[in-house]
Amino acid sequence: MKSSATYLVISMRSQAAKLKEIMQEKKGNVELTEFNTSSTRTIAVASGKGGVGKSTFTVNFAYNLRQLDKEVLIIDSDIGMANLDIMLGVQPNYDMGHLLRGECSLEEAVIEGPAGIKLLSGITGDDSFIDIQNDAMQKLIALGDQIEENYDYLLIDLGAGAAKSIVNTILAAEELILLLTTEPTSVMDSYSLIKILANHDYNKPIKMVINQTEDEKDAQKTAKRIIKTVKNYLDLDLTLIGSIAHDRKISAALRKQKPYAEIFSNRKAARDFEKLARKITGEEKEQQAKGVKSYFYKMVGFFNKHVK
Repeated sequence: MKSSATYLVISMRSQAAKLKEIMQEKKGNVELTEFNTSSTRTIAVASGKGGVGKSTFTVNFAYNLRQLDKEVLIIDSDIGMANLDIMLGVQPNYDMGHLLRGECSLEEAVIEGPAGIKLLSGITGDDSFIDIQNDAMQKLIALGDQIEENYDYLLIDLGAGAAKSIVNTILAAEELILLLTTEPTSVMDSYSLIKILANHDYNKPIKMVINQTEDEKDAQKTAKRIIKTVKNYLDLDLTLIGSIAHDRKISAALRKQKPYAEIFSNRKAARDFEKLARKITGEEKEQQAKGVKSYFYKMVGFFNKHVK
């Protein structure tokens, strides 16, 4: 009798084989405005399905970046399910929509949470970026300048799945961290998201984190399986950059509205978050970031051509 993991691999390979034929017929033909490189890294945090701890990961990742003296801004782009303000115990008065309409400044829209983590609520509405006119585009570019001047990292916390707005953001961001667990449904949904990205000519390396791990060997096995399938059938580079241990104390941190890594710093999962943040910051000299302006520009124009 075949195991669920065997069926999972067969299913992924079947889907991938069909996509590979499509991809071989496609040619990218995209022209984008060029911006100067920036030291600000724009990272989208995504997951193929809900319930894998993505927002908890984003908060604790940001906390550990702050511990390394990095200035961090999170944009909560989980439309309809935004909860980072609750997790951080803050109450924003403005969102990016207010910024673009000139109703507030960046300093007024950004709210500070624990350990100096900064939060900006995203625009509520699936296609708000696409409908932006020229005057708002100029405001976005100016906003990008301000963020680049003040922050080392822009983290975009996305909703789960592969909705158009999520795919748009991933295509625009300079980097992607994909969060999943070892559960077959999480692996399959993550693969489906990667497949959709590949079908839109995504060609950047994908950083993968296995969350809520009970067994490190199982996490490594899961990672090797999906990495091999993605490389063979989609020709994308998927790299395991770390795993986070399962810990019931994370629920206690949520109730306290504090980052788990701050109040339970001696536990294994907290050390996992620290290790991952150090690994990401260690890439800074190698990273040639295009910056926040490039991200905003592509959010407006690039997606009209790519995601229908």
